[in-house]
Amino acid sequence: MKNSDLINLLRAAVDLMREEEPSLLDMEGLEQALVFRVGVYLQELLKKTELNDYNLDCEYNKQESDHKRDVEGNLMRPDLLIHRRGDNSEGSNKLAVEFKGWWNKKLSPDKRKLCDLTHSEGGYAYQLGVLVVLSRDEVEYNYFVGGEEVSLGALME
Repeated sequence: MKNSDLINLLRAAVDLMREEEPSLLDMEGLEQALVFRVGVYLQELLKKTELNDYNLDCEYNKQESDHKRDVEGNLMRPDLLIHRRGDNSEGSNKLAVEFKGWWNKKLSPDKRKLCDLTHSEGGYAYQLGVLVVLSRDEVEYNYFVGGEEVSLGALME
């Protein structure tokens, strides 16, 4: 599945959450509830794709029998993952997503996490990482490939 397909799936799930659950965006501090609802919609969309046999996990912090760790060895717990549990072979880790609500402006830890999750030498090599910044009125997306933040235009080429 191409990065553009993953982006379209994620954006569709976020749009559904925003349409169906607008009250969640009004309440400060409900990041986990927002992530869960996006996951519900994303799971339904995934069933109609070639990734229907992949796992969609929320707050999944396992790396085989150990914990997921950043490059400095600190524990990390990604918000949403599309992957095959327990399988880090090439192509098994598709999408890592971090979310931030309008009330939390600290983006750098999530950006660092997505760099680590998408980097080929970190042991995870997720095909695509996305930071979703939700406000009451709009959504901002930041994309990560190969351990670096990239523009949407670069992904669509």
